[in-house]
Amino acid sequence: MNNLDRLRQRFDTFTPQTDEDWNRFTAIVEPVTYQKNDFLIQAGQVEQYIYYVAEGMVRLFLNNDGKDISLDFVFSNDFVSAYSSFLTGQPTAFTVQALTDVQAFRFSRTNLLSLYDQSHKAERIGRLIAEQAFLRKTRREVQFLTSNAKQRYVQLLEQHPILVQTISIRHLASYLGIEPESLSRIRREV
Repeated sequence: MNNLDRLRQRFDTFTPQTDEDWNRFTAIVEPVTYQKNDFLIQAGQVEQYIYYVAEGMVRLFLNNDGKDISLDFVFSNDFVSAYSSFLTGQPTAFTVQALTDVQAFRFSRTNLLSLYDQSHKAERIGRLIAEQAFLRKTRREVQFLTSNAKQRYVQLLEQHPILVQTISIRHLASYLGIEPESLSRIRREV
C-alpha cells in the first residue's frame, strides 16, 4: 500500500470516501519530504498547512529561556500542525521538527477552506481531526495536573511503548516535565 492509499484509509476511518470525495482531496494535497532535524514550521512563523505524516516521526516543542520543552510527538498515520496558528493566522509559539526522515502530505489553509465550502464530508473530516487533537491535548493536561512524574512515565510506557523506545531521553524527559537525570532514575525504578 502506498502512502496516498494510507491517507485515504485514514480518512475512511472518519467517514467512507467515494471516489469523487477522494479526488477532491487529492486535487489539493501536496507530497513533501523532510530530512531528520528539518523544521516543518518554526516558532514565530504563521502556519499555513496541516500535515499527514505518512512515514516518520515529528516533535512539537517550544523554547523557554533556551531550554526546549517537548509538547507532543506525532508518528506515522497521524496529523500534525501548529494548529492554533493555522486557525488564527497569528505566529506560532512552537516548532514542529522531523525527528526522523519524514514523508508527508500537506494541505494548505486556503485550499482546505475552499474544499470545506464544497464538501460537507471534507468539512466533517476536518472537524473530527480537530476534535481528536483537542481530546489528546485535554488528556495530556489532565495527566499533568493529576499525576506525578513516575505515574506519567508509567502511563506513557503502557499507552505508547514505541514513544519510550524511540525518543531520546532528553526529549522524553522534557515531555514528562522532568530533567533527564530524573527520568533515568524513574526508568531504573520501573
